[in-house]
Amino acid sequence: MPRPRRTGRGLISLDEWYFVSEAKEVNEAAEKAYHQIESNPMRACVLEVDGENLHFCLEPKEVTNRGEVEDCAGNLSGMCRACTERISKFAQLLGEEGMYVAFNQEVTEKNVDGIRANRDQQERSPEVSAYNFIVVDREFAMRYPTLQGGFQHVHFTFEDLTPPHVAAKIKQLSNYMNGSFDNRFQKLIDDPASLNIIQEEIPNLVRPDHWKAVTSWAVNFVAKAEGRKWSELPMHKKFEIMAFAMLTGRSHGAIHTDMQQAGNLVDFITDAHSRAALRALMDDRSNPETYQVSRVADLDLHTMVDGVELYYNRKVVGKCQLDFDANAQTVEAFPAENISLNQPGTFTIRVNNYRNRDSASVPFQVTVKKPGSSEVYTDVWDKNRAPGSFMEICTVTVTPEDLVEEPVELSAAEQKRLAAKEEEWMRMVGEPRSAVATDASIADTGGHEMVLVKSAAFSKSSCGSAQAAFASMLTAPAKGEDGKASLATRCKLGSLSGLIEHISENPCSLMVDPRNFVPGYVTHLQTETDVLFENFAINVYHRKNELPQAPRSDEQSTVRFDASWGVSSMAAVHGFIKLKNRWFMVLKGAHLPKDPSWPRGGGMYPTNLKPEAHHHRSKWVSFHALVLPEEPATGVPLIGSALVGFPSFRFILDGKEISVSAE
Repeated sequence: MPRPRRTGRGLISLDEWYFVSEAKEVNEAAEKAYHQIESNPMRACVLEVDGENLHFCLEPKEVTNRGEVEDCAGNLSGMCRACTERISKFAQLLGEEGMYVAFNQEVTEKNVDGIRANRDQQERSPEVSAYNFIVVDREFAMRYPTLQGGFQHVHFTFEDLTPPHVAAKIKQLSNYMNGSFDNRFQKLIDDPASLNIIQEEIPNLVRPDHWKAVTSWAVNFVAKAEGRKWSELPMHKKFEIMAFAMLTGRSHGAIHTDMQQAGNLVDFITDAHSRAALRALMDDRSNPETYQVSRVADLDLHTMVDGVELYYNRKVVGKCQLDFDANAQTVEAFPAENISLNQPGTFTIRVNNYRNRDSASVPFQVTVKKPGSSEVYTDVWDKNRAPGSFMEICTVTVTPEDLVEEPVELSAAEQKRLAAKEEEWMRMVGEPRSAVATDASIADTGGHEMVLVKSAAFSKSSCGSAQAAFASMLTAPAKGEDGKASLATRCKLGSLSGLIEHISENPCSLMVDPRNFVPGYVTHLQTETDVLFENFAINVYHRKNELPQAPRSDEQSTVRFDASWGVSSMAAVHGFIKLKNRWFMVLKGAHLPKDPSWPRGGGMYPTNLKPEAHHHRSKWVSFHALVLPEEPATGVPLIGSALVGFPSFRFILDGKEISVSAE
């Protein structure tokens, strides 16, 4: 039986006979062109991983003059709704080598030419977030069948499709490829030499196994860039690298464990100033004593003791007990739970997420300590996993020998060594002191300079003589006849350094909406001797109910200023200061909050210790939580925001909002 096909709106052809439901003249040229472009061989990007191929395309999210494309598509398809939608979509898809995958046939017709001209004029965005990642699999093919509703439509033909299990995995992990992890990919791709150093130092660490997997995974996907910078890669290559990263390494559902852990690698690359400092930082991050178990979720440990469940509602069973339960009623800064197994037996350790307050996936670690050994199990509670759907983590066997308590006796040599180390600490470091830095402490210390917003109005008297006034006019920013800043000035204000130079030289008003900025403060550190690279530390809040951290560029913070910081919805900028090549913005009138959800840290970070003090790093880091920074009685406190971690920042300069790119 002949297959019906569309030749125009309301016209159906069957063995040369026409049944007319709505009379309309058929555009023969468009009809002929339509039949030539109706079938398109799919030439998708292809990525091979472990002998299996992922096929994918990229779809720009924004298309200019989309209406014109739809008009051309309607003319070609005789106003078929399905074909009009397909033509408009297919025309924009990018595949193999970044080329368009559809309508590349040797056809010349005004509607086809119009569609091609439109897409050729599209400016391809360099941002990953500007594209949708489309997996070419059976689901994609079924979404656009050749025959639909008894009619043949514009379609693709396929030589191969992505295997179902590969498609399912990459779709689950696609959120890592939507641009939110762009900084992390860029930092790793751009610095393979530093990754190599990290890999070389792993055997020299206290816990080398902690970093082996993630570093090896990162080295493998970075090699896909073949030495090119992230900004030099075409968009299809960026997605190929990201997809390879997602399909390799360790993942659990929608969580890619290695990608989460790779934030540490970026910190190592950014903050470590020597191999010794790198080892110190890596050992500190892998220390189970300081590893944070969860954020604001209520993760609970469970196990069975003699057939009875031991958990938060039954904290003692036999000789075993739950020592403490974290995040049950209130959110804690460093939540952790501990079960003591004080009788022989085999115990299965399980985890339940009783209450997930922020509805986010929760990474965690379970550490099992026995005499002479310690094992760490890392996993993630997926945000879509239902409470009560327990995760079985490990099995622990306790023998009678494990329960024999032997007195800890230090040899004379060990006692002498520890005493010498403590004596050295007191001589080199003493009692560390921390205070919120002020403009005065910056000036007194030397080596740093505050760049203040120049607010004094111009006047002849302020310039002195007429000649001085004329010279001032020559150096003032040029303005057009309409009073607007010149092109050069506008370009200058597009960068952070340009803005800071402008506000230091020209009287102006500079304001910000604090809700667009991450809160932080600078502390002034003092030790007995010169054991620090820098006596000032920037402290940035990454999440509420957590101690502040050193600035991070790989992952954006989730918190913003609130009323407890003493700033209103429009805050004046006092000035800027550069510390460790990072700009910090100081806000007028800001103060540290009294709210306990903003815990304070002293600013003791391991990478700030000089090599001669590295062996004291664990003790030094502990003082970050133990030493509360003193609040100054006078001067302008350096409280505001570190300008890192975001591609741009918004300011209000002389009443006009501007966007300034980060550096």
